[in-house]
Amino acid sequence: MSASDLDDVLASVKGGKVAPVYLLVGEEFLVRKGADELVKLLVPDAAMGLNLAVLDAGSPREVAQELATLPLFPGRKVVLVRDPEFLAPKKGRGDALGKAREAWKAGKRKEGARRLLALAARAGWGVEQLDPGTPGAPSVEQWKDELNVELADADVAFLKEAAAFCREERISAPEGDASALLDLIQKGVPAGHALVLAASDVDAKNPLVKLAHDKGHVVERKVAARHKDLDLTDIAKEFLAPFKKKLGPGALDELKERIGGNIRLLQSELEKLATYSEGPAIERADVAALVHHAREEEFFELSEALQKRDFGGALSYADDAMGQGTHALQLLGAVASIVRSLLESHEWLWRYAGGNPPRTAKDVEARVFPRLEAELKGSKRKLPNAWALTFSMKAAAGYERRELLGALVACAEADLALKSSANGRLVIERLLATVCVRQQGAGY
Repeated sequence: MSASDLDDVLASVKGGKVAPVYLLVGEEFLVRKGADELVKLLVPDAAMGLNLAVLDAGSPREVAQELATLPLFPGRKVVLVRDPEFLAPKKGRGDALGKAREAWKAGKRKEGARRLLALAARAGWGVEQLDPGTPGAPSVEQWKDELNVELADADVAFLKEAAAFCREERISAPEGDASALLDLIQKGVPAGHALVLAASDVDAKNPLVKLAHDKGHVVERKVAARHKDLDLTDIAKEFLAPFKKKLGPGALDELKERIGGNIRLLQSELEKLATYSEGPAIERADVAALVHHAREEEFFELSEALQKRDFGGALSYADDAMGQGTHALQLLGAVASIVRSLLESHEWLWRYAGGNPPRTAKDVEARVFPRLEAELKGSKRKLPNAWALTFSMKAAAGYERRELLGALVACAEADLALKSSANGRLVIERLLATVCVRQQGAGY
């Protein structure tokens, strides 16, 4: 089969037709979202705990064994493999090292180690070659040349720690031989069984990729890398379908200019616009008002998490964003902009509302706007959107002024650290903790 449309694949499953293998490849957020939708159709919620096997970092042989094993109870069985290293090209575009490190930090040390070993195996390296400080091991420069992986100091420390863990636990690289999995799919998997592969990048010449075309469905969910080639039309329609709304003339172009190819952010913005805009169509003016004023830093989900002081949510967003290629300096800029906005709203809250957060947009228009308008006229600034300012003031009320000032200082320190070649993930994690975790002491 040639590349399939996700809607057609989902419709086919609803009609009772199940293929032995599904490969979704492309933009990470879209791929994971599509894989989740597919798995939910293939395996009912009640059977998920028993008939769904998730084998992240699994080898082809391990995947084949699981796929061939009958479930405990009758019904469909699905094996889901996310970011399979055995399909990745040698010099992949994704952050394979980052995924290994994320698993490691999340307490999934064995998965992180296996991902790391699978990455090294692309260059023919094993456990003894992981630590660049070991005599005869590949250098930092070789990691860049062979695997397109740039190692920071913290990465080198991670490699050393992971190498020691692999030796102690006797963990070896996942077997790269795909013959067992190829044979199983070619001969036929047990009736009702299906393999779902979710990958951001694959080697088109890999025999498993070719077999997925022949025996199953390959769904491409790619997004153009260059801004001028970016077409978000179909994706926007997909995200708005549950709300039964559409974008009016110029609205999509306005969104594209504000968020670029960040698909995760696009979904968040469209959900927000669909919820708060009136009428069946989201107009360009809605985008200009709501998106700009609620998210000047162009990272709405991060803004929302920081406004709620949700450290876990902010860290999860940052990890996902960096996994999709967002640089730590971009996230730092977003955090700094959010903090400045919160500080400004905090000043206005105390200056014009006596420290009492407004309850509605009408409350803002009645209590705050008359005095705020005079202040903004002096700087030739327009009044902010009343709805956006309502939420911003409520969020600012959750912070003390000294905390926001301290957060700005932390942003400056993070900027210096990043420009001094510090590990981006660690710097951002420390910054988010400084902003979100409540400090002790008095102040307003």
